[in-house]
Amino acid sequence: MHWKYPLSALAISVLLVGCNQSDNAHKATSNETMETTEETIIKDELNRDVTIPLNPDRVVVGGILPYFSTWYIATNSTKEIVGMHPNSYNAASHSILKDISPDVLKADTSFIQNGEVNIEELMKVNPEVYFEIASDEKSINKLEEAGVPTVALKATTDSDDPLEILNRWLTLTGEITGTTDRPDQIIQEGKKNQQEINEKLANVQKEDMPKVMILQYHNDKEISVAGSNMHGNRWIKATGGIDVAEKDIQGIKAVNMEQIYNWDPEIIYITNFTETQPIDLINNTISGQDWSQIKAVKNKQVYKVPLGIYRWYPPNGDAPLMLKWMAQHNHPEIFDYNMTEEIQNYYAKFYNYEVTEDQVKDILNPSSEAAKY
Repeated sequence: MHWKYPLSALAISVLLVGCNQSDNAHKATSNETMETTEETIIKDELNRDVTIPLNPDRVVVGGILPYFSTWYIATNSTKEIVGMHPNSYNAASHSILKDISPDVLKADTSFIQNGEVNIEELMKVNPEVYFEIASDEKSINKLEEAGVPTVALKATTDSDDPLEILNRWLTLTGEITGTTDRPDQIIQEGKKNQQEINEKLANVQKEDMPKVMILQYHNDKEISVAGSNMHGNRWIKATGGIDVAEKDIQGIKAVNMEQIYNWDPEIIYITNFTETQPIDLINNTISGQDWSQIKAVKNKQVYKVPLGIYRWYPPNGDAPLMLKWMAQHNHPEIFDYNMTEEIQNYYAKFYNYEVTEDQVKDILNPSSEAAKY
């Protein structure tokens, strides 16, 4: 290119400086835009600021086992979940979520070895964000040292509201992904169900409430019961029951049959964290344990907690249904709705999925395999 008139050195200098300033300003603007659109800073439940990609598409879920189901109900997707704990994966593989969102079964589990996160294996799945239970400081520190953005979530609460933890997780997930409509709708559904239950239980006297026990872990060598400050305690209180273990046990504790004879629960709920089924107690087939004299067993009021998109006992997407299910077992004379219809309507509304009656049976009667990992 030839200039028609020669430029002075000064004019050329001014021209170049102007161009450089313009380029630098453009670069600065571009960088600011990139940071604004591609990254976000969120405050996790340890009150730490964590910088993560906005709308991350490579999510790993570690020891905060139920969280993958929260991600699903908040986003309507599991394709972002590239890794999860083997225990979570086993629950997912025996859940209806594998049918609704098959991508969940593509998640890698090899980064958890001997119950701990293996950073070398984790890096192979290239995580953009890792979700971990807040109480696992060892894993959180290890992940931070490796430069993996880690969001700590608490699985505890001081509230008696069994939905409080799920609602927190949903709200945080909405902040991370920018999807607030679905979380808000499910939070409102849970509040509505609880309010309806409260209204129907308003005139029920304490002496008319069933004595309830949560069998957390169980086999022929262990009987562990959940008491106060546990999910089960909150579910029982929210659905009109009396937790027989509340005064004697904080958290989870191994007990003997003598203690259970003393409590003599009228209803027993068995979690999805043990392979034991109601029939095992009802038929009294557990070696070294005699359940036959327990009131709940005599009356065959022993129930396995359902497993829908995840186990219904801890925080999970089906939590509003858990309220209805337990309320009906605690007070069948008051809550006369059809749980099959309740599940079908809920899944159609929130998951856009038509559940068959056979699938409902599987949800309400989870296999022992689902507890293995």
